[in-house]
Amino acid sequence: MSQRDDLPPNDRPPNDGPSRFERPPPRPPQRPASNQAHPGTVRRRPEDRPPRQEQPVGDRPQSDRPYPDRPRQDRPSGDRPYNDRPRGDRPPSRERPHLDRQTLTSRSQLPRREDRPRRDERQAPPPDVVSGLHAVEALLRWQPKRVQALYLWASDARVRARLEELAQTAKVRVEKEPPRGFEHELANPQGVAVRVTPFEYADIERIMPLEGPADGTLIVCLDSITDPRNLGAILRSAAFFRATAVIIPQDRSAEVTPLVERIAEGGAASVPVVQVVNLARTLGSLRDRGVEVVGTALDGATGDLRTYKWAKATALVLGAEGSGIRPLVRKNCDQLITLPGPEQMPSLNVSAFATLTMAMVRGSQPAPR
Repeated sequence: MSQRDDLPPNDRPPNDGPSRFERPPPRPPQRPASNQAHPGTVRRRPEDRPPRQEQPVGDRPQSDRPYPDRPRQDRPSGDRPYNDRPRGDRPPSRERPHLDRQTLTSRSQLPRREDRPRRDERQAPPPDVVSGLHAVEALLRWQPKRVQALYLWASDARVRARLEELAQTAKVRVEKEPPRGFEHELANPQGVAVRVTPFEYADIERIMPLEGPADGTLIVCLDSITDPRNLGAILRSAAFFRATAVIIPQDRSAEVTPLVERIAEGGAASVPVVQVVNLARTLGSLRDRGVEVVGTALDGATGDLRTYKWAKATALVLGAEGSGIRPLVRKNCDQLITLPGPEQMPSLNVSAFATLTMAMVRGSQPAPR
């Protein structure tokens, strides 16, 4: 018997609810996973629902309408009710109508669509124009005979002064407007370009005399490099490490174009580029003149790039990233070297590998003066 039962009926505390020691009542069953309704719910049919009462526009209170003198449908889309008042007299932004807010986007700074030329109407950059500050400066310094005109619309006064001085020395006329095709060219923010004659390849006999190579000779030979961007990057690295020349085959190779000269950043103007018909025969001729020909390969290599001892006169052969150097070119190499890498990344890009290899060559043998 509990203490509550000992008390008289009138002195017992009122029963306000279940005790906290009692178990709560069981929860009703959850709704089934399907679209079936709960057993205890009653769905109302559409025809039994009361009709929705819509308030006419004209019966709305005047305080909710920013234009009390005319209906909302007749309001022009461009009206702004508070534009004629000073900024301090306007109500807070939360009290303004929604249409008074101005949306600012990046497209507001662009010209109207009808004023911009269509993509098919834009003229492509001409094939005889080289753009880029460093490429233009290198052409004016090292190959001024190729430059026909200098287009200078840059906003930097120092750049204009330096290039105008170089153009005056090279006796090249200066134009203040961009050439055809560069009016809407977003990839040339420097505002510098030159019109040039076709690229002139160097002669192998002038680069490699019959009496033998000098100490520190480094000739970069490219086999099946068809990407112009890789060719431009290799030319830039060759100019940085003062390579003697760059040799490319006539077939299955990218040529030196204005795009390559722009990516090379002046490397095509300062490093002689030789174009040969047969690369394998040219490598044999270099071997006869005392140049050690070293090829790069992923398989079948006998030397490691990190521990290889470079000769005083070296010809470095680089191949395509997928197929590598061709078999006939491979037979004319004295040595084959490789750079072992991890399993998830066994090789590098050909331009990155060329830069690394030229740096290691110049680390063991200095460039000729």
